[in-house]
Amino acid sequence: MKSVVIAVSLLFSLTCMAQEEYQLGLVLGSPTGVSGKMAIGKNRSIDGALAYSIAHDLGLEFHADYLIENAYTFAINAPAPLELYYGIGGRIAIINKGRHKDDLALGPRAPVGLSYTISNPNLQFFVEVAIILNFIPDTNADIDGGIGARYRF
Repeated sequence: MKSVVIAVSLLFSLTCMAQEEYQLGLVLGSPTGVSGKMAIGKNRSIDGALAYSIAHDLGLEFHADYLIENAYTFAINAPAPLELYYGIGGRIAIINKGRHKDDLALGPRAPVGLSYTISNPNLQFFVEVAIILNFIPDTNADIDGGIGARYRF
């Protein structure tokens, strides 16, 4: 649990120091919770979420990713394009049930998603799927997925 608190504190500290755009909002799905994102350069950002997972035996989870944005742009009949992003990061989650109850699940995660940004109000909508390979406490694969919206500051 201490690791989760440290990781969340680091993410929000970095967000507060951002000179670029940063975002805060909600993600619904598996996991469901608070989502944040910070631009760190042209077409690069760091995102993360503190959320509750309804998948498998997991509970509270924290994940953070380094993202490459605008990897591909889909022209749609709308004021803004739909943009593909992908990245690499990590996830730590508390296991709520089973033989590893109260242990931590830890592993890398690879998200891919689509985002749509509007200017008035300053919102970004997204849909994302991520593959996770847990190394701790056992080696296994998992999938996260969700939709969400973040307010752009």
